[in-house]
Amino acid sequence: MQEHPFTTSLESKLAGSILILLAMVVQWGLLVMYAGYSPSPAVVDSILSITLLALAGYAGWYMLAFVKVWQAQIVVALLVQAFCLGVTYSVLSLSDLATQEAFIKSLPLRFFFGLLCWIILLQWYTIQGKEEPEPFEPIKQEEVPQTEAKELIDRISVKDGGRIHIIQINQLFYLQASGDYVTLFADSGQFIKEQTMKHFELHLPPTFVRIHRSTIINTNYIVRVELFGKESYQVKLKDGTSLKASSNGYKLLKEKLNL
Repeated sequence: MQEHPFTTSLESKLAGSILILLAMVVQWGLLVMYAGYSPSPAVVDSILSITLLALAGYAGWYMLAFVKVWQAQIVVALLVQAFCLGVTYSVLSLSDLATQEAFIKSLPLRFFFGLLCWIILLQWYTIQGKEEPEPFEPIKQEEVPQTEAKELIDRISVKDGGRIHIIQINQLFYLQASGDYVTLFADSGQFIKEQTMKHFELHLPPTFVRIHRSTIINTNYIVRVELFGKESYQVKLKDGTSLKASSNGYKLLKEKLNL
């Protein structure tokens, strides 16, 4: 399963939190202006409703890997709305924050706003799950000096303030491009190295394969490879990490693993 797009980085987590807060504010405004709610109960109502929807939306990413038929996705969307509305009404009723009459009056507004948020989120998930087209240019042997091509590294040094970390290649899970830097993921943690992916692609041992323009993986840690979407593949590692592979990267991986 591909890593959840809202947990891939600090920026993604921050963006997700901002979107949740924005949805709460919008629902609060709708309840106050169109449903006749008082501001204070509407705050509690909005926090509860959107929190439930956000939790369901988070799980929706994993649901898409198994529910691919659009009719089934519609059923799931309706069930999610029914669940969120049911739990919200139960909590508000027990807390005396909303009467049955007021809740029923606001039901169409709640349903369509929640459904709209759900549809937008799932469409965005679908876009994220699709493989971005990328040019793939295999390295030509004649472009690489023979002496340089044979200089394989067995360790990587990373400077961290006043300390220098030595990472053994056999302990390296995978590498990901981060702008002008490369993030190294090893059993001892994550490290940032000021180097290019091209350099590592040339000098890492044959057990490493570039499965994506931003990812190089150690094949010794692969558990399985599975199809995700129409032209997107997922590579699962022993530590539970899931990485996206391009169609070209998948071909290279198949050759390396003799699949």
